[in-house]
Amino acid sequence: MESFYKMRAMKIKIMTLWVVILLAMPFVLIPNASAWTAGDEAAVFGHTFEEEYWTNDSIRVEGESGTNASLTASFVHVGEFSSFLIAFNNMNTTDGENVTEMILPYQLFGMYFKTPQNREVFIGAIFAFLLAHNETYGSNNLPDVGNEPAWYVIPLASDNTWPEYTPAVEPIPATKISDTQYRFGMRYHNLTCRVVDANNPLGFWLSLAIPILQVVISELVIQYDITIDETGQVHAETLYTIGQVKELRLWGVDHAPADIIVDSMEISAVHYLSVFTSQYTVATEAGVELTPPTATTPLDEDISIRVGNNNERAFDIGLGREYSLINETTDPWTTVSTDETALNTLLGVRLSDLILVAWQAPFSAWLFAHMAYGLSAQLRSVYATVGSMVANVAAGSVFHNSNWWYGVTFPEWGSLRIEQDPVYTAYTNLFAESPSGAGVLVIILVVGVIAVVWLLRRRR
Repeated sequence: MESFYKMRAMKIKIMTLWVVILLAMPFVLIPNASAWTAGDEAAVFGHTFEEEYWTNDSIRVEGESGTNASLTASFVHVGEFSSFLIAFNNMNTTDGENVTEMILPYQLFGMYFKTPQNREVFIGAIFAFLLAHNETYGSNNLPDVGNEPAWYVIPLASDNTWPEYTPAVEPIPATKISDTQYRFGMRYHNLTCRVVDANNPLGFWLSLAIPILQVVISELVIQYDITIDETGQVHAETLYTIGQVKELRLWGVDHAPADIIVDSMEISAVHYLSVFTSQYTVATEAGVELTPPTATTPLDEDISIRVGNNNERAFDIGLGREYSLINETTDPWTTVSTDETALNTLLGVRLSDLILVAWQAPFSAWLFAHMAYGLSAQLRSVYATVGSMVANVAAGSVFHNSNWWYGVTFPEWGSLRIEQDPVYTAYTNLFAESPSGAGVLVIILVVGVIAVVWLLRRRR
């Protein structure tokens, strides 16, 4: 009997990731309304897109097979600029009398605005995973996956592996800091993370299915600080914290984190950027056009996204170069260093990368399509329904796409707490006169939506 329950517990752990996929499916299958008019979003969010700012942290989603979830949505609206965050709080699946709670830091951050040349722009960002590597190749302090040992660190708290560390999530509601500054985000406590092998297919699938190596991260915080300056530029600073590794378990045996996480190991935060648009280029801050990399490529300049035949800068990704290291095991906490330098890099896309985030694609597409359709009168005039817009994008008849993955590597880590702050700058038409007679060209820049599925199909 005891072996039966052990097998059942193992089955639940193996199926955790697939439960997430099943939960996302109802969003794709829900019939779209035949029409959408301004204000209809109140039925979903309890608020409208005309309000200045709001947060709803108790949006319930009922799935099939005993699954349900709670989501948080935050929103800021100033003039023709809007920013939003949609994130999971938690998910629960019921199997008879057993209830398994899952907490994972899925976050879709998006912005909608018009450029000074009056072009509509939608931009989103989705956190993919943490990536640890052992710096043994090239001495460049970058994750040269395929040439040196590397591991995905996937936050997915599904049970109390360590009873003394109870996972929890805390939405940070939208707040108006000043007349031109707003802030919202999510905070996660005691996240159990599955460490998955990124070195070879056998190790990848084995460690994805079986919890060979697990760690507890004390905290993961992602806050978005929105500031609008006097020129109309919008600065969205991401306040990003990776808590200290508190516990580590290898093959069921507890180890001190320092025994496994040696000094030569480094950690990176990886995001994926898939761009849908009719006209766009991805360039350095100086305007040099970039092509998607096939291997690790260090960045010396910020990434700039330009629209309209490369004649207008719409968006910059400026990742903060400095970060701090903090030791949480002391009382009070000890700041080890405040002037460490983070490295920016573009990463070549690997099939295993796509597999890990593939479940997000249909869910993100459904969310982003509805946000874009509800915010843009231009899109509603072009497409009769949300479904028709998604169908055209997915078929490639309207937009083409490209995948961009970028990482922020922290060379000094030692399993300590990391605090770092990348900065995003949007170039809008706020406080500027619109060009007379200028037509509106709708540009959609979507991070990690249908392009993930498209790439998977292309690789078959």
